[in-house]
Amino acid sequence: MQLATRLSVVAAIAVLAGCASAPNIPANPPGKHLVYWDSNGNAIRQFDYPDDKFCRKVESVAGRAARCQAGPAPGLQARATLRYTPPGVLVQGHYADLARCRADTSSMSPGVELINGCTTK
Repeated sequence: MQLATRLSVVAAIAVLAGCASAPNIPANPPGKHLVYWDSNGNAIRQFDYPDDKFCRKVESVAGRAARCQAGPAPGLQARATLRYTPPGVLVQGHYADLARCRADTSSMSPGVELINGCTTK
């Protein structure tokens, strides 16, 4: 096999491997909406932070499937209100559906308190 053909095959495999392992997360300008995406590219939860700086701080520890974006994600059907202490910030959480909301808020991380339970929009 010629070198050019081998390189083309290696490049194609690398592209396919990257597509299979990383969720399809849209790239967006700075924003205050931290959106979590599943491996199919569907939004499963979103948190609305006070500003981009706060969002980026949380994004840095949230993992590869979460990205801050300027606008809200479409299709989220349930919501709950959380308080982050410190700094005492109220955050609106949006979830794919009521079951996801209840599962995600059934136990909270240290420093996060459920203020208003899950409701549908």
